[in-house]
Amino acid sequence: MWYFRTKKVIPCLAISGFIYMLGCAPLQIKEGIFSPPYKNYTITIPGTGKGWEQIRVDKEDIALWHKQHKAMIVVISSDIENKKLSLDMLNRHLFLGITNKKIVSKVTVLVDRHSALHTILDGEMNNCQLKIDSYVIKRGDKVYDLVCWSPFDSFSSVQGDFESMVRNFKFAQREEQL
Repeated sequence: MWYFRTKKVIPCLAISGFIYMLGCAPLQIKEGIFSPPYKNYTITIPGTGKGWEQIRVDKEDIALWHKQHKAMIVVISSDIENKKLSLDMLNRHLFLGITNKKIVSKVTVLVDRHSALHTILDGEMNNCQLKIDSYVIKRGDKVYDLVCWSPFDSFSSVQGDFESMVRNFKFAQREEQL
């Protein structure tokens, strides 16, 4: 897919039907809860029984691949240098490289009591038609991107798993005191 926050790009690998795995150690998940070190949040991820597999593509916090539906979910947290960037500006960066964009919905919501921009978008990348669901949360000098994408015809099959992850995204208590 695309991520310009840290000048890295996550290619649209799910659509081409293959996953490029790097030789990284498996992520530590306890009882379905992922808590990346030094990131100050937790998130409940769907189990392998739902068809999701953990993969490593680049430097995302976590990436999940659903082979049957050719879908991906990624969570990326990164530092932002310009604290004046709005949620809308950060959100637009997610969709660089996507052509024929059509915003289905774009609303401000709360994710763990913090303002987030929720966007559902139809678009095209590398001649693949995609449906993309994203949440962008800005907190201090960090941005948290939660993104799911798949071909149009399988989006409804994976969106519920993604929305469940978003509902279970929680900032750590020590972060709340900052």
